[in-house]
Amino acid sequence: MKKLILISTFLIITLFLPLNAKPAFEGQKVYLKECRTCHLGSSIFLSTHTYSQWKKVLDSDGTILSDIHLSASVKDVKSKDGIIKNSHSFFKSSSYKKQYTELKNFIITFAKKNDKNFIINKKITSN
Repeated sequence: MKKLILISTFLIITLFLPLNAKPAFEGQKVYLKECRTCHLGSSIFLSTHTYSQWKKVLDSDGTILSDIHLSASVKDVKSKDGIIKNSHSFFKSSSYKKQYTELKNFIITFAKKNDKNFIINKKITSN
């Protein structure tokens, strides 16, 4: 009986999850593995730009985002030594090219939510 309830719950949850939730989740895993060391928590990172700004950076096939990182100098990084080297190796790798779409989906999905929350909070505080 417990197995039936668990299986039913699992099926209901997976059937009603938004179709874009899985790609965003996969992108979040990429972010946590590759980006968190420099950019800290994703909520801090995502709030640094608006949705439209993120869209401009992410509209290319990943070259704008990688160019930003590959042109960064040590003075731009407020983190541990060696981060630049690790960042450069990731952005030059085939792994970045394979995972870019997932990372993009994550950033765009949550940037939209951040913009909506900002607008809501702005309306509440202005009243």
